[in-house]
Amino acid sequence: MPKYLISYRRTESSGQKPEWTSFTTQSEASLEAHAIRERVDRRISVLGEQLWGNGEVAWIGGGRLDDVLYRREEAAPEMSIVYGLLEE
Repeated sequence: MPKYLISYRRTESSGQKPEWTSFTTQSEASLEAHAIRERVDRRISVLGEQLWGNGEVAWIGGGRLDDVLYRREEAAPEMSIVYGLLEE
């Protein structure tokens, strides 16, 4: 079953510098941007966080965890959510 890393920029209050938060999920089907956004929206509502940026979701490709995390750091500053496929 494929394993995906989902990262999103969050803040706990306005004016705070955004930081990346990540979690993994496994799915038999490939995940699409709208499904990723729904997962993040549920997570931030439970944790009381605020999504930073314009809400845009981007696929950053697949690879080892360190490769995917590196590409996450290269995401455009306005990008809110990125996700990638982790190799086993």
